[in-house]
Amino acid sequence: MIGNELISQKYITLSSAEELMSNKSSDDELSYENGCALDYLQRFAKLNAEDVEKLTEELKKLELDEKTIVKIIDILPEDNEDLKLIFYKSDIPKCSEDILDLCAKFR
Repeated sequence: MIGNELISQKYITLSSAEELMSNKSSDDELSYENGCALDYLQRFAKLNAEDVEKLTEELKKLELDEKTIVKIIDILPEDNEDLKLIFYKSDIPKCSEDILDLCAKFR
């Protein structure tokens, strides 16, 4: 990575990262670090790609930013205490019950 410049930056869910790493691993052998990263992603990614897309669209309707949507999908909060962890720098939005209801559908 030394000497490479950052071209773009995008927040992605653990599920999306797992899909990318799995595709890379099928093409060629992963380094030790990439293998550990893939193992982590397989353990902690909670949704498949189709569900991630559906939940993303539903959360966008609540006018949440991309970074927050990704964190909600990765954590799938169960209660207001979990939401406090995601919104630790700001107030929990008024749509918190809607967020919890959506997450419950996909859990």
